[in-house]
Amino acid sequence: MFQERVVLADDVMFELAFRSAKDYRLACLRGRRVLVEYSSARAYEFKSVEKLRYDFERDAENALRQG
Repeated sequence: MFQERVVLADDVMFELAFRSAKDYRLACLRGRRVLVEYSSARAYEFKSVEKLRYDFERDAENALRQG
């Protein structure tokens, strides 16, 4: 199991949790508002950890740019 929480400037936080390929969550939040969430409970098609991380980081960067 892997779990991490990273707090950045401007009240931005990343939460990452991997229990298995079928049980994971990556979230980008500003305050209490979820900007991007990838999880096994949603419709993201898991192919690999590398692809999951790449897609999440791209979408999080876009969401943070948009405000």
